[in-house]
Amino acid sequence: MAENGEHHWWYRSTRALLKQLIEPHLPTSTDALYLDAAGGTGATGGWLTTATPTVLADFEPFALEAARKTHPGYLPARTDINHLPFADDSFDVVLCVTALCHRMNPDPAAIVGEFCRVGKPGALICLMEPGGGDWLWRSHDDVTQTARRFSVRSLRGLADDAGLDVVKATAAFSFLVPPAAVIKMLDRDGSTSDVGRNQSGLGGLATKVASLERRWLARYDLPVGLSAVVLASKPPA
Repeated sequence: MAENGEHHWWYRSTRALLKQLIEPHLPTSTDALYLDAAGGTGATGGWLTTATPTVLADFEPFALEAARKTHPGYLPARTDINHLPFADDSFDVVLCVTALCHRMNPDPAAIVGEFCRVGKPGALICLMEPGGGDWLWRSHDDVTQTARRFSVRSLRGLADDAGLDVVKATAAFSFLVPPAAVIKMLDRDGSTSDVGRNQSGLGGLATKVASLERRWLARYDLPVGLSAVVLASKPPA
């Protein structure tokens, strides 16, 4: 992530997708505070720091240091998202990307409950996780210590069970499902991550297709994709 996060086509497209989904709902207050939960090096959430102070909560010291250098607007906090040390009703926005899937997080439902607890009434909570369910499991998941992949329905269920009001629930990167299925069949040694593959996205083709998909997602949802995304809000007090 530290080497590829700012330049790899997937990270750039993911940032564009998250901005499209989240920016219309950002608070206008000058004292807003955001949380990038398990945000790593800031590869997917660093753009939030241009709007308002953003707490980067991650367990890995190297990631926190790398994020601090790349995105000075972060407020780094070495934190286990299974047990957030923040007070109730602290944040206006909570973003969590590809963390509920990780092996060190055994109870995703409890973590989403924590996001709801630390979010202010009306807070926006955005979850983005590996999608497609277990049938898309491949070597990338083993290398990245993934414990589970989500369907849109299962990720939405976590938000519903936490008492959140779902604004949007969709798959994303649907055009990557066929190549991911092929890679699953061909790459059986379990030693390769997608991050190390084709940083340019076939010379920019993947970036263009992702842009077209975002135009669709601006109005509609998708049932299946390599990612699952849920945008929700904490009910007002």
